[in-house]
Amino acid sequence: MVEILVVDDNLQLRDTLRTILNKRPGFCVTGEAADGIAASQLAQTLRPTVVLMDVGMARMDGVEATRRIRALLPDTVIIGMSCHNSREVETALRAVGAHAFLPKALVPEKIFDVIAQQLPQDQPVP
Repeated sequence: MVEILVVDDNLQLRDTLRTILNKRPGFCVTGEAADGIAASQLAQTLRPTVVLMDVGMARMDGVEATRRIRALLPDTVIIGMSCHNSREVETALRAVGAHAFLPKALVPEKIFDVIAQQLPQDQPVP
């Protein structure tokens, strides 16, 4: 089972992602957070396989949250998301340990492919 923590300050997007991901056999959204502080705390408790991380959030942005989660859970795959499709955003996320970056406009059609590409070889994609 691929357990996923969805982190985004937009409730509608979290709902959409939860619906998309939970419909696919072998995928389960086990937690949601609206900011980086909550994401860091939940990740430590839930120990998800994958974190889908928004970049722009209040209290703590996705770059800092990614840095903290990678330090706590080095095997967790973190995929950054942003409505800003810029090289600077992707570079900042990758610099702190994100495995991949996906513009939010492409999330519905590409999310399963990106997750599959980032999972370890010994973890088959459902």
